[in-house]
Amino acid sequence: MADSENSRTLPAISRRKEKREHGKRKDLPPIIDRRNLLPVAARLLSTLSAEIPQRTESGPTPVREMWPRWYDYHQQHMRVIRLREKLQARLLEEASDLPVVTLPNIGGDGVVEAYSFADLNRMASQLDARHLSQARTELRRRRRRWKEADRRLGYSVIVAQEQELAERAGISGRVMRTTRTSSPIEVTAKLHCLIVMHDPRLKLKAAPWPELRTMLKDLLLLM
Repeated sequence: MADSENSRTLPAISRRKEKREHGKRKDLPPIIDRRNLLPVAARLLSTLSAEIPQRTESGPTPVREMWPRWYDYHQQHMRVIRLREKLQARLLEEASDLPVVTLPNIGGDGVVEAYSFADLNRMASQLDARHLSQARTELRRRRRRWKEADRRLGYSVIVAQEQELAERAGISGRVMRTTRTSSPIEVTAKLHCLIVMHDPRLKLKAAPWPELRTMLKDLLLLM
């Protein structure tokens, strides 16, 4: 498919100037391209989903109500990832070393890393008693410093939160993408979710990802 999106940037689209009943959407940029495609889609979907009246009848949850829940999980997950990365850098700085010891010349493999005492026990037959004792002492020292820094910073707690939010966002997104849609807004929501979960940096070049990104832009323009 000859699409200029495949080369450098998404082809720019000018936002329609027509007014809605409540006035212009002043929060949308005049140009939609690769840099702002997903944020613009999220902003528009948030606005439109908030304008749709809540259901009064019982029945399956529609996509338009699933998307805000999924997107909230996704945003929380992204915030926790950024926090975890900052804490990880601080943890490495405070602990000085990873809780791992390096063992040279094990089984002809050159340098081998041991992350636990179980690893050392498996390699015990290839080490003399002195080197094995030194490795255990060093691993114990590094693990103790790592755990002390971890307790101060709460790194392990954040890692657990990251895993939980990733699971929630994943389940919520999969359920939404398998639910039948009833409007262009819901189709846009499912497509936005799909791209965010599988091509968040908008860099996948193999089909159908460039085409899907173009479709998302087309839907935004139609709305």
